[in-house]
Amino acid sequence: MLTQLKVSLKARTRTKYSILLENGVLSNWQSWLSIHCPDKQIVIITDKIVENLYAYSFSKKLTNNGYNVLLLSIKPGEESKVQKTKEYLELEMLKAKFGRNTLLIAFGGGIVGDLAGFVAATYMRGIRYIQLPTTLLSMIDSSVGGKTAINTPYGKNMIGVIYQPSLVVMDLSLLNSLSKVLIVNGLIEALKIFLTLDNKSFTYARLNINKLIEREPHSLKSVIARAVKLKVKVVRIDEFEENLRMILNFGHTIAHALEKLSNYHILHGYAVALGILVEAKISQLMGFLSSENYDLISRVFYSIGISKEMLSAFNADEVVSIAKGDKKNHSGKIFFILLKDIGEVYTKNDRVATPVDEKYILQAFNSLL
Repeated sequence: MLTQLKVSLKARTRTKYSILLENGVLSNWQSWLSIHCPDKQIVIITDKIVENLYAYSFSKKLTNNGYNVLLLSIKPGEESKVQKTKEYLELEMLKAKFGRNTLLIAFGGGIVGDLAGFVAATYMRGIRYIQLPTTLLSMIDSSVGGKTAINTPYGKNMIGVIYQPSLVVMDLSLLNSLSKVLIVNGLIEALKIFLTLDNKSFTYARLNINKLIEREPHSLKSVIARAVKLKVKVVRIDEFEENLRMILNFGHTIAHALEKLSNYHILHGYAVALGILVEAKISQLMGFLSSENYDLISRVFYSIGISKEMLSAFNADEVVSIAKGDKKNHSGKIFFILLKDIGEVYTKNDRVATPVDEKYILQAFNSLL
């Protein structure tokens, strides 16, 4: 006879954390660090570039103030966001005898944030961590929302978990070390969020695009705050990406394929921009987005150096083949986030991801080329 036992657990406690956005907030670390690290046990995960710029001196300040600090640095680039690197970091933490009372600080760009967040989620079955993003892209995108992951030969971010940080610290002064290319790389993620959620913010960014590229403080802070608030609103409604949160993947189905085909030599934001041009064109071809709006979108991206000629380095059939492995796909169909208007995605039956016939993908590519 079958024995059936029922398990009833309390729901997980509601997650709350702050996002600090200000110029110089890192130098004022005593005001926010101690409350999250009463035992003064800290592991900082960073990359070699950020270590030399900021992380080494920061770790020394902590050490001089009585903290037990382990600084772990990885090689910059997507090739580090793999299982082998994750295992290395975990074993170093175990070897140094850091326990469950440890605070982990992800000090770097999106690669460091994704990897370190995944380490925090699984080390000792979960420890606290702080996201301390150092690029505009990671401030707007990966540091908020709790997505952590590593790459595999079968695709980007295919293994991971959603695990929320205890705090996000965004110091705008860290952006001063970035090139204009990396500023544009981050602005693209803001434009992506605005295109799917907020026409007014897209217009603001469009009208202030030169100020943003030149890092004018007021405009840049405004765009970051607008983008982060929108993302937080989406994550609050759909933390585990069951529907609404998929809109944050606009442009990413194509972008992830381009990244893989380029062996991750193309910057993420630039790949997303090309993905947006393709996926917005699909929206137009399928009759959802007006030609006028598509032209406006394309002009904005062309004005920041994104040209459709960049797609000529890629084979459309290969892109489609890789896109079939996207996490949104099911039932043998390729799903995309499509635009109905600037600031509004197309939905059917309240679902934000729409199946698209391959002919429209190839037609969009060909029309751009």
